[in-house]
Amino acid sequence: MRHAKYFIYVTLFSLLPLSVFSQKKLDTLLINQLHMITYKHVVNRNYQSTSIQYREFQKETKEFVIPITLSFGSTNIDGSFLEKKNIKDVDTYSLGFGFDGYEHLGGGFYFNLGLGGCIGAESIERISTDKNTRFLIGGNASTGLLYVPFNDLGFVIGFNIIGKLSNSKVLNHSIGFGIEGGLNF
Repeated sequence: MRHAKYFIYVTLFSLLPLSVFSQKKLDTLLINQLHMITYKHVVNRNYQSTSIQYREFQKETKEFVIPITLSFGSTNIDGSFLEKKNIKDVDTYSLGFGFDGYEHLGGGFYFNLGLGGCIGAESIERISTDKNTRFLIGGNASTGLLYVPFNDLGFVIGFNIIGKLSNSKVLNHSIGFGIEGGLNF
């Protein structure tokens, strides 16, 4: 499972420079292009998840903009929730992709509406049996607000509500609340 985690990190972060490099020529035409790398923390009564995300979009446009988002995340499920399901431990890692739409509200604020999918691995260790690792696939929908105070370089902060569905044997649907922070460039 550790090798899968490192493989996904390396894959995601090797794609980011290629994406930024390929946008270099396009950025000369689109001066208002915004690139972001953010860290998101999502909480629910049964779990906490964290992810690193990369996205880009045209800022301060009058149209609803739909950029592509890439992310890597992991989920920690509450111990008491696991005990009820006769489970000792769960490790979940996923590589996400999707579309996050943004509507500029003014003053650095953006309304966000997103739809995405994920693939990954879920490793379940039951109290009575051995560890079992399986392929994980799922989807999510989110809405929230994003604040980008500085146009060229700086920090971003956002709040959102996220709904998730997956083929997980432990937690296959949920609604959580997220906060994210990061850098725009």
